[in-house]
Amino acid sequence: MSIKRNARHSIVEDVPIPRPLLATAKFDSPWEQTKWEKSLPRNDRVPYNLAAAASQKQQGGLSRSFSLSTRRVQRPAPASRPQTNPPELQVWEEIRTPTLLTPFQSPTLSEKEPITPIKNAALSPTHINSRVSSRTQHSRNSSMQDVYEKAKARGVALHRKYWVRVLFEYTIYLLLILFVYFVLIGMPLWKGAVWWLYWVVANKFVIQGGYAITIGLAALYAFLPLLILFEKDPPQKDEMSEVDLEKNVENAKNTALLIPCYKSANIIGPTLKAALEIFPPENIFVIANGNSETPLDNTEEVCQPYGVNHLWVPIGSKIVAQFAGCYAAKGFENVLLIDDDCALPPNFPIVSDRLKDKVKCIGYTIKSVGPNSSKGTYCQQAQDLEYKMSGLQRAFFGKLGSATFPHGAISIWNTDFLKQTFHEHPGFSVSEDWFFGDSCRRLGGRITMCSSVFVETETPSSVFFSGSGSRGGFGEMTIFSQRFKRWNFFFVVGMYYDMKYILTSWKLGWWEIGAKLCVFQEVYETLIYLLAPFMLPIAFIVRPGFCGMLLGVTIGMYIINVILFNEIHLRLKKERIDWIVLIFYYTFYKIALTFINVFSCYWSLYKYARYFAKRHPKVIEDQQAIEVVLSLEQDTDSDFEEITLPLASQGVESTRASKRLTLTRVEPDHQQPRWLLIDETTTSHPPNSWDKRMSWV
Repeated sequence: MSIKRNARHSIVEDVPIPRPLLATAKFDSPWEQTKWEKSLPRNDRVPYNLAAAASQKQQGGLSRSFSLSTRRVQRPAPASRPQTNPPELQVWEEIRTPTLLTPFQSPTLSEKEPITPIKNAALSPTHINSRVSSRTQHSRNSSMQDVYEKAKARGVALHRKYWVRVLFEYTIYLLLILFVYFVLIGMPLWKGAVWWLYWVVANKFVIQGGYAITIGLAALYAFLPLLILFEKDPPQKDEMSEVDLEKNVENAKNTALLIPCYKSANIIGPTLKAALEIFPPENIFVIANGNSETPLDNTEEVCQPYGVNHLWVPIGSKIVAQFAGCYAAKGFENVLLIDDDCALPPNFPIVSDRLKDKVKCIGYTIKSVGPNSSKGTYCQQAQDLEYKMSGLQRAFFGKLGSATFPHGAISIWNTDFLKQTFHEHPGFSVSEDWFFGDSCRRLGGRITMCSSVFVETETPSSVFFSGSGSRGGFGEMTIFSQRFKRWNFFFVVGMYYDMKYILTSWKLGWWEIGAKLCVFQEVYETLIYLLAPFMLPIAFIVRPGFCGMLLGVTIGMYIINVILFNEIHLRLKKERIDWIVLIFYYTFYKIALTFINVFSCYWSLYKYARYFAKRHPKVIEDQQAIEVVLSLEQDTDSDFEEITLPLASQGVESTRASKRLTLTRVEPDHQQPRWLLIDETTTSHPPNSWDKRMSWV
């Protein structure tokens, strides 16, 4: 009998089979393994701590269904079970932790060697989580690598040779000249559009009715926002309740502060000092950028005493810097984008809890200041009034549906949605904040406003002429340079995007009604700017007295509008503007801005020829931008292993030397130095490669 016993080999030895696992097993016939059972690893006999097993048995914590040494397993009686699917991973957890089971009652079987099941690494949740995390990271890197490969192919497709760009540019110039002569002028060949417009206004057009519609729409858009008020001021930091303070601190932990900057060493210090009152230093990312292998100034040295993160991006583009910052700030649910000259107030509310449902972006109301947070010149005070009125209008349309876009100086976004927005953004480096808003709305995201605080930003000190001085960002010292050359550049092209949105985008549901009313305001204003050089002179020639009266009525309407805003809304916020600025300066300031806006529209039509002669890729189609993100991804995943990443040339005809990417965590002087990642080029390395090195701060 013993010989027969020894000759027998059991299929499974000393392995407790949990009842829940048996209940989920799939049987076609008794003990016939299904496909998923065959895929399980073999669980052979393993040693077990006898003392531990005895202790568990005494405490009733271990009760095995049966235990076998060399006996063959007896076939159980046939049972009819419903067909079930293989157990999920959660069920496999019971293989690791024995559950309370009913012992197998058999007088012929003894439990001399109590054995616990093997702690199988293949089924261990720790290993499973590790492998899932590894595969997720690998999938993310593979996805970004796919984007990189597509960007390379797209770069080749978008590239235009030099002679093609020149031909495109001068063809546009020729078309503009032909349009002006043959369509607008026409004389002496035929009567052009301007002559016919004069004839219509003089004979058919009812000037009173036309101006009534124009002024009526203007009054509607000007006075409707006055129906709401700014939010109440948040309490000062030392007066905050424990609940509010804890909420703000918790929101700050989940939010990264991204500060793209360009040659900002002279102004970044106060910005960081104010930010550190709200955010921990590890949440702050200063993303310096410029078309240079090495930093253009000592911004990094200025950041060092504050202990914040500093990133040098060798591509001179604010939107690319923001794109890189989103991937550098890993693990943060939200990101707050601010300019390098924005000083956050100590009681700044981080309203990330409002980013829910369709709300994906929240802008903040801003105010214009002079140096050292002073009121500044009359021009800066007039801009202050203008910025605050704009903030109230955006807050109104944010409640009605969606604002057109958040101010480029400051806004808070859901991180994942912002990354999606980069996929829709056309990639223009001018008016990038406007296109952020357009992309957000087309993706189905609402833009609302937080109007409880006014965030300070320094503005140009004069309209046309300025003295010595410097500003951050693009550095314009006059409003003319700021708006004529940059802000208004896409006014005309923006009409195409606005009309495309109004006619084709419906992802916001009922919120689209308010959003489209807000967007139509931009179309309406741009049409006025384009038609003003023709309609105003003709109207004054045909009906000079009546048109002069209407012009005075229009100016008076806007003066009443700003007085109401100043005396009601700004008085409640204790932010009133001086009467001298309001009555005497602001009127002429707005007239000057109107002329700037009108002429800038026609100037931009001329400049489009050269600008669009070179095709502009989206951010995710920009090979250099993707290279920066790939480097950041590999910095995190490589655990300081050496990685070489090729840098492709700009375009397809020329090559460039490799660039330097510096990603550092700058520690305060009194702390111990930490490791620093620097991607830099050296003369001993071949071009088009990045060498990852370790340095000390």
